[in-house]
Amino acid sequence: MDMMELAKLILPPEEYGELREAVGPLEAGDFAAFYEKYPGIVLSVLFIDNLEEFLDFSKENTLDRECVCAAFLCERGYGLSVGGYEDDLTRALVGFLQGRGAAAPEALEILQRERVYTACGDFDNFKRTLSEVNQVLEGQGVRLAVWEDFVYCDCEYTLLLLDRAVEERVHAGWRSESFMIYL
Repeated sequence: MDMMELAKLILPPEEYGELREAVGPLEAGDFAAFYEKYPGIVLSVLFIDNLEEFLDFSKENTLDRECVCAAFLCERGYGLSVGGYEDDLTRALVGFLQGRGAAAPEALEILQRERVYTACGDFDNFKRTLSEVNQVLEGQGVRLAVWEDFVYCDCEYTLLLLDRAVEERVHAGWRSESFMIYL
C-alpha cells in the first residue's frame, strides 16, 4: 500500500476521482496544466511559487505522485502537513483535531500541556505527545497516523486521522518508496 491507495480508502469516490485527475497531467508531462490548477500543491511540496520555476524543475525532475497525494489530502482537510523544525504546533494540531471531529477534551489537554514542537531528532516532543493523544483517541476508534516524506525534504510529516481498523490495515501493508510510517 502507498499514499495513493491510502487515499482511495479515506476519500469519497468523487474526491478520489479529483485526485486521479490531478495526477493525470503530471503523468502526461503537462506540467503547466498541473501548475495552473494546483499551485498550492506545488508550493507545499516543493516550495516553488511560480510556473517558471516549476517548469524549470520539471525539465530534469518529476513531481512525486505520492507527495502530490499527501499534499492533496492536506489541502482538502483530511491531513495536516508539519515541517521538521516547527516551534509550536499546538494550535495547528488542536485545529486539525477539531476540524476532523476528534477533539476529545483529554486529547486537547495533552496538546495544550506544553508547546508541541519538532526538531528532527531526539530532542523534540512531537512523537511522544502524539502517542499520548493516540491513547485517548483510541477510545473514539480513531488514531493519528504520521508519515515522513523522504523524497524532497527529510523531516516533513503528513498527519492523518484514521479509523483504527483502517490504520491497522495501512500499517500492516505499507510499501512506499516515498513515505515511511513515523507513528
